Amino acid sequence: MTAIAAEMPASPSREELSWRLCTTYGMGTIAVSILLNTVTTYFPALMSTVLGQTPALAGLLLTFSKLYDIVVDLVVGDRIDRVAARMKRRRRYMLVGAGISAVSFFLLFSPPVTNGPWLVIGIAAILMLYSTGYSLFTVPYIAIAPDIARSYDGRTKLMSFRTFFGAVGQMVALAGAAALVRLGDGGAEGYRIMGGVLALAILFAQLAAYVGTAGVADDPGQRPPERHGIVESAQQIWRNKPAMLLVAAKTLQYISLACNISTGLLFKLNVLKIGYEGQIQLSVAQNLAMGLCMPLWLAAGRRYGKRKCYLAAIALYGLTMLSWLAADSSITEAGLIVRGVLQGVGAGGMILMSLAMLPDVMEHDFTLNNTRRDGIYSSIYAIIEKAGFAIGAAVMGVYLSYAGYAATTKGKLVEQSDSAVTALYAGNAVIPALLLAASFVIMCFYSLDRAKVEAVGR
Repeated sequence: MTAIAAEMPASPSREELSWRLCTTYGMGTIAVSILLNTVTTYFPALMSTVLGQTPALAGLLLTFSKLYDIVVDLVVGDRIDRVAARMKRRRRYMLVGAGISAVSFFLLFSPPVTNGPWLVIGIAAILMLYSTGYSLFTVPYIAIAPDIARSYDGRTKLMSFRTFFGAVGQMVALAGAAALVRLGDGGAEGYRIMGGVLALAILFAQLAAYVGTAGVADDPGQRPPERHGIVESAQQIWRNKPAMLLVAAKTLQYISLACNISTGLLFKLNVLKIGYEGQIQLSVAQNLAMGLCMPLWLAAGRRYGKRKCYLAAIALYGLTMLSWLAADSSITEAGLIVRGVLQGVGAGGMILMSLAMLPDVMEHDFTLNNTRRDGIYSSIYAIIEKAGFAIGAAVMGVYLSYAGYAATTKGKLVEQSDSAVTALYAGNAVIPALLLAASFVIMCFYSLDRAKVEAVGR
């Protein structure tokens, strides 16, 4: 048994997780954040400000890739469950996904063809490759969390590391990417530089998670799930009410985030007039706040429970979204940074609590059905992320095109119409806030608390 495996607790009631294990596992989220946020933010901008394509086309291409990704997620989730040595297979998938996702990320921002009909075909193929790599890494990466942390508070601690490194990844994805794109004056060369540098960062973070979890052993009390028919399995999962509520709330939040992210950069460029420099300032403020607030959310979760903290975080983030309605080209640096800090604190609480709830609902499924489906639940979680981002990106892409958003090439900007500006305000503030409000209402009915989780040991 390795040193890390020896540190794993015999009993979940008093669980001690090493900093080394939490850190290396958490670093994988840097890659996940870069892959998700950079593509969602900068792919539409690349298409509409460099390659001369419409936001609608960019949104539809992202939607196509996400729909394909859903199939891959389900296949991967099923395969990593149906073996006795689950950790071995999951880590093997993570390693393959690391190589594919890094290469495809670079190709996406440095496409071999930059015009004509082959541009769309090539981009679609690269997005499919990117989606495959993303699923191969992310689904098993999520699924191994219950094997690492086996208690209510242990899961919150482990996920605080994921959330912290997620903030690091988001800062790299948004601020770092903007700085790299600026090296090429916002044109094709800038996006090529950004793609190459961040592809290396993605690969490094994924390999850190792969190597760092080498000593984690399978839970000896677990066994591969029995084979059920599709209808029976769906009925069993549907009976897990906490899981269904969490899935519904997270779906709305992912759509909200996708609407905000896919229009956010265009909002800063065309409405606030703060350019890539403003993108960097906002991202640094938001993600520093997200990372630094983790000890506060961790303490609050232990004292008040995950649901109450989740609701508080949703409310804070939603109100901050609405504050963008009062922003225009006269926005000050202080106004930008304050919003970034508030978004970071709210997002940090939302991400941490939802991630910590996921192993809890997996455990609840085991108590209901006497079989473990961690891989399937991880694939469902990955699917709703993809579906949410697909819906959000597609809707906003079509909406912006319908509103008359004018696409450009070579990074140039033009004065947008009033209807296009209104659409940017809606995508950046109003629609995200309304979706967050709906998710708040849903989570008011979530009832899986500490007492219920700890009443059922493994």
